[in-house]
Amino acid sequence: MKKYIGLEEMKNVNCSSVLGVICNCGEVSRKQITDITGLSWGGMTKIVNKLFEHGYIEEAKCEKVSGVKRTPNIIRVCRDKHFVIGLDINRVGFGAYVMNLAGDIIKEYSSDLSYCDKEELLQAIFDFIGQIADEFKEKKLLAMGVAMQGILDVENGISVRFPHCPDWKNIPIKDILKEEFGVEVFIEHDPNCMLYSSQHEEESENMLLLRMDNSVGMAASVNGRIIRGNGLLEVAHCIVVPQGKECRCGEKGCLEAYVAPCLSKNGVNKQAVYELVEPLAIFMNNMVRIFHSDTIILTGKLAKYHEIFEKELLEKFHQFYDGEEISVRFVEEEERAVRGATLIAVQGAIERLRI
Repeated sequence: MKKYIGLEEMKNVNCSSVLGVICNCGEVSRKQITDITGLSWGGMTKIVNKLFEHGYIEEAKCEKVSGVKRTPNIIRVCRDKHFVIGLDINRVGFGAYVMNLAGDIIKEYSSDLSYCDKEELLQAIFDFIGQIADEFKEKKLLAMGVAMQGILDVENGISVRFPHCPDWKNIPIKDILKEEFGVEVFIEHDPNCMLYSSQHEEESENMLLLRMDNSVGMAASVNGRIIRGNGLLEVAHCIVVPQGKECRCGEKGCLEAYVAPCLSKNGVNKQAVYELVEPLAIFMNNMVRIFHSDTIILTGKLAKYHEIFEKELLEKFHQFYDGEEISVRFVEEEERAVRGATLIAVQGAIERLRI
């Protein structure tokens, strides 16, 4: 059955498209907007005027002179009108950014986290976000992006399980936050947020990202699209050494069984890291062959200690994989998850623009 889009919805789509072009370009002329979007001059003008009216964009003189007599004006996003919040909710703490639609980080937040049950965890989330919302109550908050650990049903906005919270089961976290704070909410698995952030910096469209802390999470992109699915890339309990180390899940030889002992309160366990090298190289080889990746990003707390094992890991990986050259990079940036969540919120706010 053919589906039709209404006139009002088409206007919203066009407004989102124009604002997205302006955000991506930074500074753009009216002619460039029509060239990129394919809109008529009259249609573009109506949309631009509406965006001006609602404070999304502003006009400024172009520094480069075009022609002899006239200096055209350029259009850019207002940097002090509309904002989003990005959050990283993990088992030990919170991180957050407030960002404008131009991609500028306005303020950063962080807080430790402790909880015994679902109610304490929810209250801690409310308190942390509430502090940020109160500081920006005079501004226009458009959306919230949330990176979460554990198992997620992203499509339905449900946190299925959260680490070390036994009574946290199938929590509709998206709807809860939307009702509490009155903004659109986008929930995403934390490795996907980290990969989304990396996509803004890398040229590769086929990437793997492994976040290694006390466990391991993975994200993958193919042809520029992040692979999503409820529990689809939960790789921590893939067997990498048959009948190997015992894992907390009850099996033997899981990848997590080799990652988990590497970090402790006192720092890094070098012996455990050396034991991880070959299982990790095997896993990387398998994933590269499955997803045809040309870039692997290794991040998380364990990446801080990459000098201990980087050389051995790369040598072992290339023993298994002798195909096309693969770029393997260690990234120590802990804020990549919260940055990705914030960028997802910006994109979501633009796509769902209704004025």
